[in-house]
Amino acid sequence: MKTTSEYRKHIVREIPADRACLDWYFEDDGLTERGGDFFNNLFILYWDRDRLSGFNVERYADIQADAFRLQDYFSEVKDGIYEPDGKRVTYKDIMQDFGIEYNSRKCHALKEWAGTADVDDADSIAEYLTITTGKAWATSSAYGYCQGDYVEMVYCPERYRDGVQAYGEVWLGAAKEFLVIDLDENGEEIDSVGGYIVADCQVQTDEDYKKLVCEWAGIPEDETQLELIDGMTTGYTYRIA
Repeated sequence: MKTTSEYRKHIVREIPADRACLDWYFEDDGLTERGGDFFNNLFILYWDRDRLSGFNVERYADIQADAFRLQDYFSEVKDGIYEPDGKRVTYKDIMQDFGIEYNSRKCHALKEWAGTADVDDADSIAEYLTITTGKAWATSSAYGYCQGDYVEMVYCPERYRDGVQAYGEVWLGAAKEFLVIDLDENGEEIDSVGGYIVADCQVQTDEDYKKLVCEWAGIPEDETQLELIDGMTTGYTYRIA
């Protein structure tokens, strides 16, 4: 039978919320087109006193502005606008000006979209991106712990195959950060690495935390002890889960 010291080679320990750092989760260029692909773009959106805020929101605002201008130009074409030289502007002209590859199917879809779209609505922008890029875009949402903590997300499901709810929850703080601590043969702590962040939607039981973090850290579950915060008195107390 293994002794306690032989069993425990690692500890997965929850970091107190006031010391957790969730911001780094969004410092990965792979969540934006800086990662080399436009479809990496993940947009996390919320309204803050009538101002659009969130993650990657500057790029989203650019897309939103393009969508608004295209909608406006399509409306003008319908009303029969003309260039200064007397040549009538066509839908094809506008699409080419926006760098959108023209074909009749895409043009028809954009005309349908322009007739009813509300560019302040995330679903309308997702539809606009679906038409213009040729790949499906979708929306999702997430909630935090307080009333009113809510974000919408616009993303490409082909890129984010497991969905994006976890990103929204981490953005809202509905997540836990963990340390992985290595132990020596005497059970003494010798090294630790933080930054293992688990969103609430990724777990159902305490053991799920250990399973996920052990998988990410590449350490055996059966040699690892999970320590979760049990409550606060004058400080934090832990329970072994």
